[in-house]
Amino acid sequence: MSEPLVSVIVGVYNKERFVGDCLRSVLAQNFGDFELIVVDDASTDESAQLIQTLRDPRIRFVQRSVNSGLPAVPRNEGIRMARGEYLAFLDGDDAWMPEKLEKQVSHMGAHPEHPLTHTLCQVMDDEGRFLRLRHGPEQLPSGDCLERLLEHCWISISSVMVRKELVGQIGGFDESPALKAREDYDWLLRASAAARFGMIPECLASYRACPDSISQAAGNWRSTPRDYLSHRDALRNIDRWGGRIGRGKLEGILLGAAEENAYFWRERGEHRKSAWFAWEMVRLSPGSFRGWKQLVAAGLRRRSRVKEAAGA
Repeated sequence: MSEPLVSVIVGVYNKERFVGDCLRSVLAQNFGDFELIVVDDASTDESAQLIQTLRDPRIRFVQRSVNSGLPAVPRNEGIRMARGEYLAFLDGDDAWMPEKLEKQVSHMGAHPEHPLTHTLCQVMDDEGRFLRLRHGPEQLPSGDCLERLLEHCWISISSVMVRKELVGQIGGFDESPALKAREDYDWLLRASAAARFGMIPECLASYRACPDSISQAAGNWRSTPRDYLSHRDALRNIDRWGGRIGRGKLEGILLGAAEENAYFWRERGEHRKSAWFAWEMVRLSPGSFRGWKQLVAAGLRRRSRVKEAAGA
């Protein structure tokens, strides 16, 4: 049997409601030269049983005996199993449009300078209804993406296709517990530091926004709406970027993320969270008025709410 051109890697944990639609969206691809590696991370629901009802010789199913609690672990297991020249990742509750693999393989064959491609991605609810584009085409980066990605994670991992050679160069997904729900962003940053990306301006993937997703369940308010923790990591690990991004630029990104998050939580009445970001701003740039302004605003809004509650 010849080796498949593409290895599709799907990690699953307790996704019985969605995993059937997810895998069928892969099996329905116009491009058929792929293997579908499904790694179940010791689900406690009926996910594994549902996966095994799908009869297709391209499916390679692995069921882990112990749950890792980390999306990076089943992905990395799939990477080790992969035989394809290209790897494509899909979360167990997301889905693809039928042309996704075909269009990415075509682009990457014509553009060897792009060892990684990504596409537009739509957001759907837990019933599969379209909500919005996750990011507009004018926002998505291409070419040298490092600086853009350091500012924000514009790329959905379920839209990515990458040459296996690049994964061998940069490594797989970081399995550190501290990076749970942020391991995609970390990996994309490492990839962008090593290679130029291609972007296909078509919506070829669907991301499901539902309460039980890993990113929602992680509940890390310090990374909402901007991924402040990842920006802080980028500054602390500045040597990783090979001198391409200066400390001043990274400090500016971090300050901006803290300010946006402080405003976000203040507007939602979460004054302690807002004040945490304001203090981070002051610590990062004590001579700047911006941090002190956010700190005062958080305190005043909290005092106002307390008075309103007392008078109710």
